Amino acid sequence: MKWERLKPPEPEDPMCCCECDVYQYGCCCEDLDEACNRWLKGKPDQSGCQWPLLMAMIDKLEISMIPALVLLPVLLRVAALHVLLGVAILTALPGLVLWYYYATHRRKRRTLFFLTLSLYSLAYMYYLFIAEILPRGDVSQLQVSAVTTGMILTIVSLVHTKRGPGFVRTSPADSHSQSQEPDKVSPHLNGSSRSVEPRTEALAAKGSRCAVCKTMRPPRAGHCRICGSCVQRLDHHCIWINSCVGQANHRSFLLTLSVFLLTSLYGISLVLRSLCPRQYLMTALLYCPGVYSHYSTALCFTCAWYSSIVTGGLLHLLVLQVLNISYNVTEREAQLALRNKTGQSRLYGLVIDTGEYSRGFYQNWVEFLTMADASVTGKWYLIGFATNAQWFVNHRASMKMGTAMLTPTADGDLDMSYASLNTEGSCWRMNHLAKKTDMPGKFTFKSERWSNDNDMRVVDVKYDEYALIHTIKTKGSVSTVLNKLYGRGSELRPELLEKFRQFSLDTGILPENIAILPKNDECPAA
Repeated sequence: MKWERLKPPEPEDPMCCCECDVYQYGCCCEDLDEACNRWLKGKPDQSGCQWPLLMAMIDKLEISMIPALVLLPVLLRVAALHVLLGVAILTALPGLVLWYYYATHRRKRRTLFFLTLSLYSLAYMYYLFIAEILPRGDVSQLQVSAVTTGMILTIVSLVHTKRGPGFVRTSPADSHSQSQEPDKVSPHLNGSSRSVEPRTEALAAKGSRCAVCKTMRPPRAGHCRICGSCVQRLDHHCIWINSCVGQANHRSFLLTLSVFLLTSLYGISLVLRSLCPRQYLMTALLYCPGVYSHYSTALCFTCAWYSSIVTGGLLHLLVLQVLNISYNVTEREAQLALRNKTGQSRLYGLVIDTGEYSRGFYQNWVEFLTMADASVTGKWYLIGFATNAQWFVNHRASMKMGTAMLTPTADGDLDMSYASLNTEGSCWRMNHLAKKTDMPGKFTFKSERWSNDNDMRVVDVKYDEYALIHTIKTKGSVSTVLNKLYGRGSELRPELLEKFRQFSLDTGILPENIAILPKNDECPAA
């Protein structure tokens, strides 16, 4: 096992420079007018692209969003004319929506169609509920208030979800490092001179640099081709909210789904109780005598079926989300595990268990519910220590396990306090205030004691178990590498110790300069 980040699920090759490329058929930069001219003249397409007119129109299909939404109430009203029309239209509608989804998803395009359709459907169903069901007198004011409250909470939660999934920001230092070759040279303990920065950059490219936007990103982040950015703890791109679901909005996304489903199920039950008072609620959708005798009741019954179809699809999505969270796996990680054949299928294929982050049902949900607030706050034990600095040769034999107190400040900086008990009983202490950067998990600070500049990065962390810290220390024209492995307890699993050793070797540290520190008594409170 290595300290490697998952490769992005998207292709590594850059997208076409044109906005009107047709990905599936290999067409690029086809103009709608040219496609029409070739089709009218009966000339075959020389590029091997089939149905050029149809595929070119998909590029412009966003213009037809408003007429398509106008068709929704028209189709529902036509479906209410007869039961056979209802079956045909309600069967065709999901098929048309799926066709448009695959047409846009295949193109890696953003579209407002599905978000507008979902909001319009919600508003139109609420309008029919107020205009057709409420006058029948079967619904109390309290029940109407409950439906209205549910709809408002759904919209509020959706707005909160739309604030952003948590995009990974590009650090100016990282952008600068891409355009320049590092010239800092580090003397190693064996007397030879080797470049530290190229090894670090190579490791970053292998583990945490996006292959598409070239941005350094934290663990479990991924690149979304539709949004064009890297997202922290990327789960998937949801067409219904026209946004990615990531670390910053995953909980609110789950809340939006839950509130909408509860409101929808409650509203459907009220409609069916009003239209089919003599039928059991579970069978009213399948058998409701006399519902087509009046157009008004037929329209409400058709809309109840439409709402049930939408609710069923979103209920399936909610179940998948709950299962993924229970196994601590994102949808992106599950797809990667399927592609690389590294995961195990669970619950008849409903969830893919990667086994990398799962720590049990309870702990997985605790991590999900607190992941936006998770931090390195608190006490850590310094277990692993590796460096290519010369002073380590003289002090390695006397080094023992110490402790660190890490406290984030209100500005997002990190207050670090180190303590280690010496052999004679005295306590060695050191404090630093690490300044945050634009890249999550990266901090910089200057050591007044050693007169060096420090570029510190959190390579990987599980907040209740371990943290791997990689630091480049620069003094003048000389740079050295320092890796530290922290644990919440004084012991860590052997596989973590081995992964720390392998990571240190990858960053250019010699095997004899990688130490697992022996246990030591703790310093008394300062």
